[in-house]
Amino acid sequence: MEHFNVGVIGSGPAGLSAAFPLQAAGQSVVIVEEYLWGGTCPNYGCDPKKVLLAAVEAKEQAEWMQHTGLIGHNEIDWPALMEHKMAYTDPVPARKIAGLDDAGITHKYGHAYFVDEHTVSTGTETFTADKWIIATGARPARLSVPGDELLHDNEDFLNLPKMPEEVAFIGAGFIAIEFAGIAAAAGTKVHVVAKHDVILREFDQDLTQDLIAQMESKGITFHWNFDTAAVEETADGRFDIVAADGRRVTSDMPFIAAGRAGNTEDLNLDAAGVEVAGNGIKVMADLRTTNPNIFAVGDVAESPVPKLTPTGAYEARYVAGLLTGTEPEEISYPAIPTMVYGSPKLGQVGMSAVEAEAKGMRVNSIDMTPWLAYWRHKEPIAKAKVVLNEKGVIIGATVLSAEADELLNYFTVAINQKQDKWAIKHNLYSYPSIASDMGFFA
Repeated sequence: MEHFNVGVIGSGPAGLSAAFPLQAAGQSVVIVEEYLWGGTCPNYGCDPKKVLLAAVEAKEQAEWMQHTGLIGHNEIDWPALMEHKMAYTDPVPARKIAGLDDAGITHKYGHAYFVDEHTVSTGTETFTADKWIIATGARPARLSVPGDELLHDNEDFLNLPKMPEEVAFIGAGFIAIEFAGIAAAAGTKVHVVAKHDVILREFDQDLTQDLIAQMESKGITFHWNFDTAAVEETADGRFDIVAADGRRVTSDMPFIAAGRAGNTEDLNLDAAGVEVAGNGIKVMADLRTTNPNIFAVGDVAESPVPKLTPTGAYEARYVAGLLTGTEPEEISYPAIPTMVYGSPKLGQVGMSAVEAEAKGMRVNSIDMTPWLAYWRHKEPIAKAKVVLNEKGVIIGATVLSAEADELLNYFTVAINQKQDKWAIKHNLYSYPSIASDMGFFA
């Protein structure tokens, strides 16, 4: 039976971010994958989504500039855009395997499950490791309602050969808002079915209302306080999402986008003494599970941070460092930016405006729409809320604009480096640019 110093279950960004530094530090490593090498993000998650958004963003900017330097009408050619996306995603698994081979990391294909705390089997092979890292990621949470099997998920959307004429998304979080914007830009009639009367509850609701208004201006319809009770196929081959109060939303293709759940099933965690909690695996301050020889990182770990690709990779690098003696016994997280790639984008980092206002802290609300960085291409809305402490140090920011992801990265650096207004104003940036506006926020 093969034995390794460390075994990793899952080959997504978290799993790979643990495997490579461990191997480089002289540890023998095995990594196990049951689906696509590379995991969700590069195959059917954030990376292909961003490829599709390239066309959406180009189309929107051209529309803003109509009769202000541009004329003509642009349409998204969905099959051609899918072909462009597949040029990125199709080679991913082979590239990941090649990288593992080059690094000398043993890789196994199959569904991994624990036999005991050191032994894992795929059904055809069994091997052991001194330590195990579980990085199995998450999957779309399903609805316990009749007809749930009729709902499509994010992987289906990102592989659509043809965009349907009318689609519906159940949910009001990141995925629903992002995919709704993409589908609407592609010329599809879009419905967002929300269980409550808000979207993106973790964000400032002033700015989410602005986002809703922008989405509605693109023809997206919101159905509020819609408690989905069933999904039914109609006589003409379409689909009804049925609410508990009898309302119906009809579309050609309904999607589930109501959160995600950690992939903990069928790992036989009991055999390894690993407990689950909430939507994932229970972890301690050093990301050990209830078995000190087994760790959990990324989306499957029930850790108190946003479930994002950078967060999972950060946790994995930390565990790799812990196992090789270069990290402390308790993980410490920097400020973590979260970004909704909607139309427009909405992101926040550090203390939210909601939390700051509840604590009576200073929050600057800024309308950036007339600023050159946004006015030059006629962007319809650009706003920010910036939280400062009593010393004038930026400790939080929320941004709504087409370039929110870029601006939020500058805020993230400022917050993590604890830059006061003097430090921010003493940075020199290329001008005029989004970065050069940083001095106006301090």
